[in-house]
Amino acid sequence: MSEEPVQPEVPRPADEDEYAEERATVIHVDRGEDIAGICGRVEMAPTYAVIIYAPAGNRSLATELGIRRLLRHAEESGKRVAIATSSVSLASRARQARIPVARRPEHIRWDAPGRIVVRVGGVTLLLPAIGRYLQVLAILLFAVVGVALLLTMGPSATVVVYPPVEVLEETVLVTASPNFEEIDPEQLRVPAALVSTVRHVTLAARTTGLVPVGVAPARVALTIVNPTGEAFEIPAGARVVAEPGGVEFALDEAVSVPPNGNASANATAVQLGTVGNVPAQAVRRFVDAEFSELLVTNESPAAGGANEDRPGVAEQDVLQLRQLAQALADAPRVRGYLVEDRPHDAVFLGTAEVEVELGDVTPPVGTPAEVVFLDVTVRVRALAVLSETLERLARDVLRLGRGEGEFIPGSISAEETGARQFDPESETVTTEIVIRGEFASGITASEVRDAVKGKRPETVPALLRDRYGIDESEVRLFPGFAPWLPRFDFRVSVEFQSPRELEANEQEANGDESGSEGSESADGG
Repeated sequence: MSEEPVQPEVPRPADEDEYAEERATVIHVDRGEDIAGICGRVEMAPTYAVIIYAPAGNRSLATELGIRRLLRHAEESGKRVAIATSSVSLASRARQARIPVARRPEHIRWDAPGRIVVRVGGVTLLLPAIGRYLQVLAILLFAVVGVALLLTMGPSATVVVYPPVEVLEETVLVTASPNFEEIDPEQLRVPAALVSTVRHVTLAARTTGLVPVGVAPARVALTIVNPTGEAFEIPAGARVVAEPGGVEFALDEAVSVPPNGNASANATAVQLGTVGNVPAQAVRRFVDAEFSELLVTNESPAAGGANEDRPGVAEQDVLQLRQLAQALADAPRVRGYLVEDRPHDAVFLGTAEVEVELGDVTPPVGTPAEVVFLDVTVRVRALAVLSETLERLARDVLRLGRGEGEFIPGSISAEETGARQFDPESETVTTEIVIRGEFASGITASEVRDAVKGKRPETVPALLRDRYGIDESEVRLFPGFAPWLPRFDFRVSVEFQSPRELEANEQEANGDESGSEGSESADGG
């Protein structure tokens, strides 16, 4: 085994560390300078202490042979050396040889050769010296702690349980008002709030009007005069215009007009109906500027355009739709929109106000159509006991004498029985309501969390079945390869859901499968 080099023992000043710190010579070396040149510069240094400053490191000094040569030469020349560098490999090699090391020359600690020096603000700190085996042990310990934290704090889990429930129901007389701030369980006084919803409705009705609709186009005989000395070839479909009114006709066939001559042509109205039956001399010009030098006219009136009466939108149709839209404000079905959109609130429909906003009628009056439409925006507002307040009230009313347990989230509902007193001035409602909720007796989310944390995912369903009688449960673990659920409460969430919801999902899934099989059979047949 090779013997580890040791800093040479040479005659030194009485207070060598103070001397070295005050009078050390700094020599700057680059990365490629050879060891012979470095040793020569150390020997020529005017002071006993020499700091080799290699900011980017040095290939020769970073080897064991290079460090040995430097120490041997320092011993022979009676010098004491230190190294300042940012190179990890050179700093590690120097510490092994018990040479003082720092990142910058002014941070060298001559009294701590081989130690790690850390600069914090203006203070230089020495880290405790540990052996190579202790370093390896520390790295392994750090890795084990990291893996343990990864497997315990890294994963997250959601446990969905479908516990056995019983439906609790109670009829109570409550007084609700926005002026109440807290629930009074003895007097059954509860805070209320103004809630609203918006629905967009399209009303439709059959039209009752009659609108003339063109069914046949008018035809006209044209005379085209060419006053120029150049012949013109006019293609079929070229258009001429009758004034006033701008009725357009398209040539039935291509026409050749000789220089200083004329030609006859027939044209058909572009638009169907009697609008094309223009009088004689009404056609004046071509639409295309290419034929602007030609003169065109009709010696006889256009004829043949015909209309028929067809169903269309009349003013009366629009008036009836608007009256129907205004009647929505008094329709119980419209007020029920608020209950549909806020199923978990206790809505007092007797306080409901409906605002109707009329939109556009399509198609407009005078348009041929068999059905006319009116867009309507309906806004419904009413007082209600919000779901979170209703749940707190349910705990006070329904849980009396039930012991431990939890309500299934979203299962609390309430409806009025019909008896109601409303004071608009104080916005106070006194009414009888029926409160219902699904209650899981003898089990809480915190108990389930304590039972499953740290367990393997595949063992959770059996554990919940044996301990709480929960036949159905789901474990959603992220990442999925984690071997067990987290051991920390904040990484495990528990969701209670109604068994009825599970049954509904299964029935829906079975219905989809049956529909798919039926489609396949029909395709095959």
